[in-house]
Amino acid sequence: MSEADLPEFNRAQLRAIEVLRDGGAVVVTNPSPMTYGVVARDARALNLLKGRPADQPVGVSVHSQAAHDQLFRFLDLPTNALAAVNFALAERITVLAPIRSDPAMPEWLAPAIHDGWVVFFDGYWGPLASLWMTFPYLYGSSANRTGEAPATSAAEARAQFPADTRVIDADHLRKPAASFGASTKIRVDSDGQLTLHRSGIQDQLAGGLLHRLREFKSEIGRLDPSTSTPLGHTYLSTEVTGRQLVPGTRIRLEFYRSPNKNEGEPRVWDAVRAHSGCNQLGTAAAAGELLTDGKLWLQGVGGTQMRCEPALQAQEEWLKTFLTSRPSWHVDGDQLTLTSDGTTITLLDKKLAEPDFPLDGTRWNVVTTITNADLRYHRYQADPAWISFDGGRLTGWTGCNELSGTVTRTNTELIFTDVTTTNHTCPGETADVEAAILTTLATRATYTIDFKALTLINPAGVGLDLTAD
Repeated sequence: MSEADLPEFNRAQLRAIEVLRDGGAVVVTNPSPMTYGVVARDARALNLLKGRPADQPVGVSVHSQAAHDQLFRFLDLPTNALAAVNFALAERITVLAPIRSDPAMPEWLAPAIHDGWVVFFDGYWGPLASLWMTFPYLYGSSANRTGEAPATSAAEARAQFPADTRVIDADHLRKPAASFGASTKIRVDSDGQLTLHRSGIQDQLAGGLLHRLREFKSEIGRLDPSTSTPLGHTYLSTEVTGRQLVPGTRIRLEFYRSPNKNEGEPRVWDAVRAHSGCNQLGTAAAAGELLTDGKLWLQGVGGTQMRCEPALQAQEEWLKTFLTSRPSWHVDGDQLTLTSDGTTITLLDKKLAEPDFPLDGTRWNVVTTITNADLRYHRYQADPAWISFDGGRLTGWTGCNELSGTVTRTNTELIFTDVTTTNHTCPGETADVEAAILTTLATRATYTIDFKALTLINPAGVGLDLTAD
């Protein structure tokens, strides 16, 4: 289907995506009763469209899991306050929070930071999924020129901004509202205290908003810090009594917390992912309800639908039954124990059960290239490429050229200098992989190792996924 065959609303999103890719700013629709907004990949473009100084700090939307997780890594907040922040994001509330100074902090956060505080929100809205899912983060603000009221309709937005401004008109998808307004902004201090920083439509329409947030934070606090619960950890089975696992398999359980963007549902999920050799399984419950009273409370378990070998299928069905039988759980240091009806599963934190491969002395093979910090591409036609580290020495193969350089490191960042290659011309997708390698290694990149997987991402969001031999 060509673009001309798409409905106008879909075509408008595609045109807006191109404007954003080219460094411009566009006006987007928010759900009622919020006003329209302006978003951009370049904070300067957003400010100039609004008639503000180009370097004025702006808010950033962390609507992708990658951007959300990167930001949360640097927030200077206690665990239960982070849960309340997730609640606020799900309510489309803007958050002002303290952020730690760290040289490994990604550059895309800088426009949203002022004097040690960062402003962020989650702007994702389902009808504009094509736009929001194209970019892992976007800078944003209300749709108004300085000194004017935020636009409550596409017509008002067009009246305020220059005629060539791209406006996504979705008035037909918005509900009539007695009043419209910009987002409420809350301030979360380093001790977790919540205060109203700027009144907005959420607190004006929902009395007691801060009380609900504080109450939620207090309830979640009963389960924190996360060191006393499985939340935030991944475990691998070391022993199962009462059931013989299929040879060569083990049970993997991951517990995590995330905001929920679905209206009419709990605003924050506590969730678990499970794997026992075939399908990926998982389920979620309202935050604070998954691990209540020392038991794992699951109403059901869903998952992928791959056809498994009979033995693995039977093992998977047994695991589903076990997890939904309300097993008791107990954490002792790095060990998690689940018990139900005579069966006990003992698991060890993944960081000990599967220790990470060392950065040095490992040949890291390129698997995928990364753009925008979150978009991954597997170049199936490219020749194999790899890099290796040995102290301060970097060597590698781009697929058609030898590579060398020097590297220094912190706990989270690699700094590259004097990276050079031989001078052969690479064909096809091999050239794309080489370009991604050289861009990633041009200056510096954050790095994470998860067992045998290495991820490198530079400040511009370009990176590599690699796996150990």
